Amino acid sequence: MGNVFDEFRVGKSARREQTSTAEMLMAYEEHYMRLIKNFRPEIEFINGLHTEHEREVKNFYQNDLPAIIKKLESEPIEDDVRREWLNHLERHMDKSFKMSGEFIDVLTSKKVEEFNAALREKTFGGGVR
Repeated sequence: MGNVFDEFRVGKSARREQTSTAEMLMAYEEHYMRLIKNFRPEIEFINGLHTEHEREVKNFYQNDLPAIIKKLESEPIEDDVRREWLNHLERHMDKSFKMSGEFIDVLTSKKVEEFNAALREKTFGGGVR
């Protein structure tokens, strides 16, 4: 029976393989960090779009819509007309917010695809999708 630790000992060829694997991983990480640095303006821009969109939606429901409701309630408008108009406004604002979010998502997806393509190009020579 051999030494139980023999399987954990690394021979010269295994050490070379580990070193080349480690070097390859380090090169991958370095390239990945460079890509992030190069894409930083796009990342910040898209993050800003998401943040602004969320702020606009929140502002509409917390501030604008209550102010509109209050203003309409102070006007001599029939309740059913006011409710119908408010429902119409809310439906259209929801649709507008949804469309804006979808446009931002499309832009985000496109930039992620560009980033992944640049990463694949360096890592696999562009041959893997």
